[in-house]
Amino acid sequence: MVHTTRTATYSHTISALVSKRAELDGMRRALRQKGAYLKDQIAHIDHVLVIFGYKGSPEAINPKQHKVYRFKRRELSMLIRQFEGGTNRDIALRIINHKGWDGEDRELVAKITDGVKSAKRYRARMAERRP
Repeated sequence: MVHTTRTATYSHTISALVSKRAELDGMRRALRQKGAYLKDQIAHIDHVLVIFGYKGSPEAINPKQHKVYRFKRRELSMLIRQFEGGTNRDIALRIINHKGWDGEDRELVAKITDGVKSAKRYRARMAERRP
């Protein structure tokens, strides 16, 4: 049973959600098609490797993974100076908030906290070396 008053009240919300769902489903389908295309390309390369006498198993070739850099050069150390005070986690949360990232993402918070800790250690080592 559909409540017409509730449906009428939320018609804008429902419309926006339907639109967003359609958009995401379109993106998912496009990614699936691109995945199929890439799989075919890899199969062609595997066949060419065999033709040219490659002895190993093509499946054993490790895929390249590009490293994700979250900060520009020296940006993290500048942000640490800007938000200094408190624990490494506190500083990391302030940096995450400043960058507009999701502070509820535990993995991200852990990675940024580790980065803060490493940067502070590096800064301390460099300070010891200076006369």
